[in-house]
Amino acid sequence: MRKQKPISLTPLVDVIFLLLLFFMLSSTFTTFGQLEIGAPGGSGGTAELPKALLVLEGDWLQLNGQTILEEDLLLEAQSLRDTDIDSLLVLVRGSTSTQQLVTVMTQLKELDWLTTTVAEGR
Repeated sequence: MRKQKPISLTPLVDVIFLLLLFFMLSSTFTTFGQLEIGAPGGSGGTAELPKALLVLEGDWLQLNGQTILEEDLLLEAQSLRDTDIDSLLVLVRGSTSTQQLVTVMTQLKELDWLTTTVAEGR
């Protein structure tokens, strides 16, 4: 009778290591966040109009007619508070991506005193 040789686990460990390496390199490491966007409440036409306008179009932002950088959005929005502006209409136009809108809304969400409304423009 021949004695059976034990099964080597080295190839199995190599395969598992390669699979682990593949899945680690092919996965994304971005964080996913939530942005709550609700429908506006019905007010029967007596709602107050927003006092400031932020236009998102493609890669640029325009706050009350002045082009601003995305990095300066919070600083510019803070200056609205100094002029007693507490509501903002965010108008999405053109080739603005959903990610750009979410990024802007996430920044504006930090300003708890600012009421924001989102609308789509053509």
